[in-house]
Amino acid sequence: MKNVINEKRKKNIAVLVQQGVGGGAQRMAANQTLVFDKDYNVYFVLFEKNNDIYEHGGNLVDMNMPPLKTATIFRRVMNTVNRTVYLAKFKKEKKLDAVISHLDGANLVNVLSGRCGKKCRVICVYHSMPSANENPTFVHRLFHQFIGRFSNRYVMVSKLAALDMMKNFGVKRKDLSVIHNFSDNQKIAGLKDQALPAAAQDFVKAHSKIIITVGRLTLVKRQERLIKLLKKLRNEEGLEDTGLMILGDGPQKEFLREVTADNELDSHVYMPGNVDNPFMYIARSDVFVLCSDYEGLPMALTEAVACGCPVVSCDMKSGAREILAPDTDVMKVADRIEYAKYGILTRPFENKANADETFGEAKEADKEEILKEDEAASSALYEGVLQMLTDERLASAYKKSCPECAGLFGVDNIVRRWKMLIQQ
Repeated sequence: MKNVINEKRKKNIAVLVQQGVGGGAQRMAANQTLVFDKDYNVYFVLFEKNNDIYEHGGNLVDMNMPPLKTATIFRRVMNTVNRTVYLAKFKKEKKLDAVISHLDGANLVNVLSGRCGKKCRVICVYHSMPSANENPTFVHRLFHQFIGRFSNRYVMVSKLAALDMMKNFGVKRKDLSVIHNFSDNQKIAGLKDQALPAAAQDFVKAHSKIIITVGRLTLVKRQERLIKLLKKLRNEEGLEDTGLMILGDGPQKEFLREVTADNELDSHVYMPGNVDNPFMYIARSDVFVLCSDYEGLPMALTEAVACGCPVVSCDMKSGAREILAPDTDVMKVADRIEYAKYGILTRPFENKANADETFGEAKEADKEEILKEDEAASSALYEGVLQMLTDERLASAYKKSCPECAGLFGVDNIVRRWKMLIQQ
């Protein structure tokens, strides 16, 4: 009888996102359904279900209303209206106590579909650095102020992103919360020691040192910088057999293959696309490197330290500093190289890329500027990676600090704050 009563008392919540696969936002949405499924009745609601989908919990709900990017404005507006009507009915039918939405399109539909007479909490999540991701035009400012005003809470994934949203987009402090992305460290520990596929094993055996990065292959992630860095590193004594693994998929894949071929590194850059278990690749690497133009709070870094892999990251806006140097001022920026508490931070690159742009879509006049080397930032990143690969004491010290850093972004610490937000 007691179990029946507890089951009845479970809250009904939904996690809403456009697709079940893609980048960090989609993965965090899927991860939420996994951890919330233990305490709530969970629905994972997608605008469109692809063939691929991240591991998730709860009941999968497919609206079957994909984006209409090339359609007329009228059709796109009607698509938003149809999604809103669907979600409003779903909130009422399932008696939802909360809906957590991720990214702008889902956030808008979540707010427009209402609170079911204040019975359903509307919680929206923004996953990037606002002023780096979009210009603070009147329309963008109005949009974010609307989301902040009419949701129960507008969640930013980093402190710097929250400050930016207030300063540049005019969202009120009382409408915002900061909740970092989390990593399921227990799950990662059970996956990181699994055997690599044969091709990956051969690649690791063929190289004395392995650099790795993980992320969607979009221009803003700037993985081509690591290919050029590898070319230079392999000229260093003792690093002639260094290899690079790039995990992920996206519109920049062919461009990255071209850069690899141009630098005669086809045998030394491994690009398997999306993989079910990135952790076993990270755990067998010597250094994890991130060199994006900007981020929100990069889950790739928290997962890297959870795998026990030393990290080098440029000090981009935002998130890397909050992970690797959590005791420092979030407004601080590495001038060259900073030996932070949990990893090396290097000078950030100038922000040149648009979030949704691929190199092929960039204007011809802009391509040379996009690929132009930021010599100071490139040099700092190179030196940071070089030291992590050649200074065994330094790498060992950072490896030992990984569990402490991973614990800060573990499920228990972060999900507790989400539950408080849901229960309010």
